[in-house]
Amino acid sequence: MCSILFSTKQPNGINIDNLNYYNQFRGPDDTCVHIDETNGFMFIHNLLSMTGKITQQPFIDGNIICLYNGEIYNYKDFGNYESDGLCLIDLYKEYGVDFVKKLDGEFAILILDFEKDLALIATDPFKTKPLFYSTHNSDFGCSTYSTPLNMLGYNNIQKAKPNTASIYKLSDATLINEFTICEFDLNQHKTSFNDWNKAFEESIIKRTSNSPQKIFIGLSSGYDSGAICCELLKHNISFKAYSVLGACDPRIIHENTAIIDSRHDLISKSKKASYERLWKKTELYNAHRDLVQRGTEEFIYTIESSSSNYKERRKLIDDRASAWLSLVCTHAKKENRKLYLSGLGADEILSDYGFNGVKKTQHSNFGGLFPQDLSTIFPWNSFYYSTMESYLAKEEYVSGMHGVETRYPFLDKKVVQEFLWLDHNLKNSQYKSVIDNYFVENNYPFNRGEKKGF
Repeated sequence: MCSILFSTKQPNGINIDNLNYYNQFRGPDDTCVHIDETNGFMFIHNLLSMTGKITQQPFIDGNIICLYNGEIYNYKDFGNYESDGLCLIDLYKEYGVDFVKKLDGEFAILILDFEKDLALIATDPFKTKPLFYSTHNSDFGCSTYSTPLNMLGYNNIQKAKPNTASIYKLSDATLINEFTICEFDLNQHKTSFNDWNKAFEESIIKRTSNSPQKIFIGLSSGYDSGAICCELLKHNISFKAYSVLGACDPRIIHENTAIIDSRHDLISKSKKASYERLWKKTELYNAHRDLVQRGTEEFIYTIESSSSNYKERRKLIDDRASAWLSLVCTHAKKENRKLYLSGLGADEILSDYGFNGVKKTQHSNFGGLFPQDLSTIFPWNSFYYSTMESYLAKEEYVSGMHGVETRYPFLDKKVVQEFLWLDHNLKNSQYKSVIDNYFVENNYPFNRGEKKGF
């Protein structure tokens, strides 16, 4: 994980530390600032080293410059590179802008080709890493967070689109072309969960095997974190699980403590895993809400349903889960744990917050009842946007504030594709049918149909 800033506008007396205030939390291991007044552009890169090595950015090859945030899991397929980001310019030189279609990872990428006068912005299928950009008059700016662009005087700041490569003419900041990176196949033809199980296993392994950093999860009594925990235990991968228990807000349903106890018992039997119980207290909530407010830029997200008039605008700091995630990250960092596996994406893709047409939340689009013809609903609102985009912001802003890298096993493009390929009857057989089947096969404790989270 890291953060990036590029701008054709100069800082012009703006203090660099102030300009870099929010971005720098994501990259506490190294900061590179380059201001080229002659050519009229600037770079700032903040590095969080997940390999233990300092790999400075930007990457430069002649007239081509690359800034990058994330992880490319298949980078060794392209050559003997010491770091994943080092493959990007070589791939661009070989395949042009289409190189992004060959990447398997979680990423936000900026390529600048001064010879061809173009800038490319690209994100992974779900835009797991935040990225903002602006074209103001003939100026072009791109940043992990929007605050630096605001400070530099950019107007019309936009969020980068998920699963999209956008190509701009650098000299006048006009859009040249835009294309979809990953095309999902909607043919629901598979009648077994086996291929999804294999894809999920591979997703966990690729996200835990390329870094020496200590791993942690937030473990509830629900499905998503439980599946990650189960897979880590199956492969004897070292990790720590933090369970946030109790409810300082009477509106919040208490965790199923019997399920939590059973899951903790399984962890106790492992030689490489451990757990810790954290308790929801009003004073802790207030302290971490204040911490999130100080450590993240103001972010307002929208949660809505495409099938109803339900629409909610919410500040990041008003999402109670932000405070509890901050609590978890604080404890993890005290033990030098920097790699967080999140269950985000399972609610959005595997169930649409519902089952058999019954919505578990107001922002569900079709109540988890998948049709025989998937094209009639795809992509549903939360597949890319709504809660997907909003809760990804929550995960990235809060974990990034603590210098923690978050990875998303359920948002692996192969995991998602295997789910889409499942026959609609299998999808509809149980709530989150793929995880339900996975739990049954692995004799892992869960309460069928129960939705839990922070």
